[in-house]
Amino acid sequence: MHNANEIGTDIAYLAKTYLSLEKWGFQEHWRLNELSDSKSPSIIYDSQWCRIKISFNEWHPPHQFQEYSIDIYYGRLCAPNDKNIIVWDNEECYCWHGLAKALHFLDGHTSEHTAKNLFSHDLIKEYSKLGSFESLAYKLPEWEIRKHAFIWREYAPRLFELFDMRRPDLWEQYRKFLKEVYDIKGRNPNIKPFLDHVC
Repeated sequence: MHNANEIGTDIAYLAKTYLSLEKWGFQEHWRLNELSDSKSPSIIYDSQWCRIKISFNEWHPPHQFQEYSIDIYYGRLCAPNDKNIIVWDNEECYCWHGLAKALHFLDGHTSEHTAKNLFSHDLIKEYSKLGSFESLAYKLPEWEIRKHAFIWREYAPRLFELFDMRRPDLWEQYRKFLKEVYDIKGRNPNIKPFLDHVC
């Protein structure tokens, strides 16, 4: 059975092993070793460009307490450690972000293409087809971290620069892109703030 401390230790070890943290200047900034209904083990790494949060997602299968999955999010340096939504310019917005839409933006894909492929990307599909996928089927944290390492080889440092607060012009282009994407895709009125409200 994994406990919260073991999960945090596992995540830190995998991040150090597979991500080029030192190469890109990422240093551990914050760690939470707690697992409850409202909190989960997480580690945040900061660089000159952005923040990366690696956190426990859920048990696989549920309630067995051995295998678990993680999520990896990217944030600007203003993103708080323990909140996903903040008020920015008098508007609630998401401050931690997944990868697929950012990769579409960096590739120069149209908003129409991105609206059809919101949660997928060719490079992510390519990674899933690699032979290592089957060998990591029961090692979900390692699989996810190695996926981001695979993406970094193609997109770093451009990916990190997207979240750089010193590049407000680039961030505004990204926000406009997301608005266009969700103008096409549509917005679920039950999800607030809307998913294109980012900061």
